[in-house]
Amino acid sequence: MEPQPISVTLTHANDPYQRRLPGALLQRGMLRRVFRLWPDLEILEPGDGGSLKVVGRFPPSRMANRLLWGVWRRLPGTGCSHLPMAASCWMVDRWASRHVISTSIFHGLTGVSLAALRKAKQRGAVTILESPMAHLQSWQEQVMTECERFGVRPRDCGAILPAPLIRRARAEYELCDKIQVLSSAARRSFERLGHAHKTVVLLPGVDETFYRPPTEPRVNSMFRACYVGRVELAKGLGYLLAAWKQISLPHAELVLIGEVSPEMNSLLRNCADSNIRVMGKLAPADVARCYRESNLLVFPSVNEGLSLVLLEAMASGLPVAATDESGAEDCITEGLDGFVLPARSADALVGTILWCYEHPSEIFAMGRAARVKVENRFTLSHYVERQIELYRCHVGST
Repeated sequence: MEPQPISVTLTHANDPYQRRLPGALLQRGMLRRVFRLWPDLEILEPGDGGSLKVVGRFPPSRMANRLLWGVWRRLPGTGCSHLPMAASCWMVDRWASRHVISTSIFHGLTGVSLAALRKAKQRGAVTILESPMAHLQSWQEQVMTECERFGVRPRDCGAILPAPLIRRARAEYELCDKIQVLSSAARRSFERLGHAHKTVVLLPGVDETFYRPPTEPRVNSMFRACYVGRVELAKGLGYLLAAWKQISLPHAELVLIGEVSPEMNSLLRNCADSNIRVMGKLAPADVARCYRESNLLVFPSVNEGLSLVLLEAMASGLPVAATDESGAEDCITEGLDGFVLPARSADALVGTILWCYEHPSEIFAMGRAARVKVENRFTLSHYVERQIELYRCHVGST
């Protein structure tokens, strides 16, 4: 029997692996329509000469977002609430749903796909909902736990999600045919909340030509551990800062790269004498350079899908120490190319960082092994093949 032809309507945002997929589907004649969410909301379809052409735009989207956030931030008592995010997601979804067409696969994103999923199912599509995070209810519970542990009011925590967005996501989980997640840790969060039967893990990839090891061996006498991601409680930074302050290593520094959430300010002030550099948000090229200039990536998140920084660092020849709630178990082999640590354990971070500090030759070899693993399993091409295989497995199966 001939395989059933596949046509895909795809929603994608701005992660590099998401940006690669439309072109790959286009080359294989599988792409029918794309909803691109960033930087502007656009509809694209196959054009002449094997390229994508814009066939529709929602020009008010960027201006409406600015207006929503501008008004919200001026209201008294709003704190760090992201309520405008829920309104923005509703607006995007309503617009996209009016442009859903008949295809065999509809691939949506959590939070912006509820109405579009309904329309796609009416038109007979297999519906796949991609969630780059854990189940949003689970995410919220974990963030609330961190707020309680570190004495932060939820209204002052930038990672707290608005209740309407969580309700929207839960409705999407119920409606779709399959929930696509990035890691086993994320899948467990969906299994705990009743979606074991429809949740599948699809591992992402990174651009191994952009993230690459240094051409010359590192000669810096300074031991440098780096963290890349939002500097917030949900990423486990409270435990990392406590661990770094405790070990107080000579000729060592911790570099934090990423936007700093307000709830972290007091914790950072308490570590002002611990040789920590807060770099803020950097351009991708500067992040890649930081990987090449570091000895270790530490990623202590308590709440994750699978952070791409793990794969970026590994592609850069850097061993990774990450928690069992970060997606690390799906890409790290303990002791070979990195370390998988229990979440919320400053003691585990202390022991691992200290071992790495004392064994430079061993962690250099681990970094080389990490690079080989990315080349063999976690490039963008590997991701594309996994995604297409998932489409093939589920066309006609629901």
